[in-house]
Amino acid sequence: MSGFYSEGFRWLEIFLKSHQGEAGRLYLRKEGQDWLEYAAGGHQYRLTKIPLEEHTHYQLELSNCLASVAYLSGSANMLETGIRFLDFQNGECCQVKDLQRWYDTPNREQYHFNAFRNWINDPNGLCWYKGFYHLYYQANPHGQNWAHMYWGHGASKDLVHWIHLPYVLEPQEEILESDDKKGGAFSGCAVPLEDQIVFYFTRHIGPPEDTEEDTVQYQAMVTSADGIRFGQEVKIIEKPDESFSYNFRDPKVLWLEGAWQMVLGAKVNGIPSLVRYTSANMKDWTCQGILLEEREEGVYTFECPDFFPLNDTFVAVGSWMKYTDAQGRFQPTYYYLGDYRNGKFLVKSRGLYDFGGNFYAVQSFEHDGRRIAIAWTADCCEEHIPEEKGSCGGMTIPRELSVRDGRLIQRPAAEIYSLTGDTICNVSGQNLTLRNLNHNTYFARIDFRQDTDFDILLGESAQGRLRLLREKDRLCLKTEGVRSQKINYSAMVESIAKLEIFVDRRLVEVYVNDGELAGTKLFYQDEGSGVFHAAFQFQNHVEKIQIYEMKGIWR
Repeated sequence: MSGFYSEGFRWLEIFLKSHQGEAGRLYLRKEGQDWLEYAAGGHQYRLTKIPLEEHTHYQLELSNCLASVAYLSGSANMLETGIRFLDFQNGECCQVKDLQRWYDTPNREQYHFNAFRNWINDPNGLCWYKGFYHLYYQANPHGQNWAHMYWGHGASKDLVHWIHLPYVLEPQEEILESDDKKGGAFSGCAVPLEDQIVFYFTRHIGPPEDTEEDTVQYQAMVTSADGIRFGQEVKIIEKPDESFSYNFRDPKVLWLEGAWQMVLGAKVNGIPSLVRYTSANMKDWTCQGILLEEREEGVYTFECPDFFPLNDTFVAVGSWMKYTDAQGRFQPTYYYLGDYRNGKFLVKSRGLYDFGGNFYAVQSFEHDGRRIAIAWTADCCEEHIPEEKGSCGGMTIPRELSVRDGRLIQRPAAEIYSLTGDTICNVSGQNLTLRNLNHNTYFARIDFRQDTDFDILLGESAQGRLRLLREKDRLCLKTEGVRSQKINYSAMVESIAKLEIFVDRRLVEVYVNDGELAGTKLFYQDEGSGVFHAAFQFQNHVEKIQIYEMKGIWR
């Protein structure tokens, strides 16, 4: 017999599906009382929400059904407490009271946001609302692979320490009832107002292999007074005409030129495009045509667009779906800088957002005069190593954006440095070798007196290595012994005065010259011990190497 204590929570939310073709059941009772019976979903997981009494012991049994994710919700102050996860092992239910311990595996990030378990992709609905940062995200709660899309939810007071909150959007009923359809709640944005958040997102439904005839994408909106409980969903925009393919998604909304503006990723007349809509009331939208086209050969469509003013210029962003660049990078994300006036965007320059191989679907928001961006650390080369309690995918650390000298600058948000702990190393003018490094969770800063080439080993396993190489005018994240080893993850750089490296188990983020370049790379290792081996062409050009422990973000 297994069970849980409800604490101050008033709901049990659990995803269930029947097992082996027979109708499954969940049985629940308060100690000493009769069992209550709840039907499981059919052949696909369904969310069952069961009322609880606070501060009560419950017994729980599953009969001929499986549970993927389960948690207690509905506390008096959800944004303070978060939810309490339950775990099922060998048919037994137990409460997960220590999330830091749950996340403490060799290939799970400790200070980057990622799901409690299973699949996570695009960040959605980033915003600040009534004292909390909100991060919604694409999720498959039921496995470590892409499947029907839900929206998960996290919240933070400081942009680095997060709590988990209930799932807020589910796939459409016709998808959950079918064996031959895919889709769900795709990507979108949030517009925080004084008394509510307005969300815009894409609904997708189609066959397992998308076709123009059978795949449908449309835009929907929904509101919430607290970011947790969502109101009635409303369809607001359908594909305008046959010049548009079914690729028509991922709305981003902003206030500009006296009206609400929406930018969508699309494919129009066979050309990847950002399409602009306007509205006076946030509900009724009119198509105003093409904002931006990308004619680079091989780009299938734009995804996850962004558009915003920044430092007296305008920035547009688009992820290049199915594109492989000359260096072998798959699905890079590009930014475009230019002028915008009267609905027209004049591009002056474009650049690669991140030179690493695991950066996609970046979204930004503005708060307190800062433009903050977070991206999905996508496993583009399918190098993921499953773990029983693991997740596939996660988020970058927050980045603060600016424009300098005609390029997009990305600095780590200042809040991330609050996680630095004890000093591991502080040396100057020398090569350095460290092993068994703080369970492979650390921050390294290198300041240079003069420019020099270098070779820094940041990851090592029985299968291969991850190195950061500087050779003349190039900086490169180089893998060996893994599927990404033939790809050239590099960028041009004239000189390097400052290097910041964030290592978090399977994830490395590199920042150059206070955000002049940024690179993100996944590298899976056999165990949680880390390595840092730095060899410089000219050691006397190195002013200082500082390495610090990094604290975990989970309670």
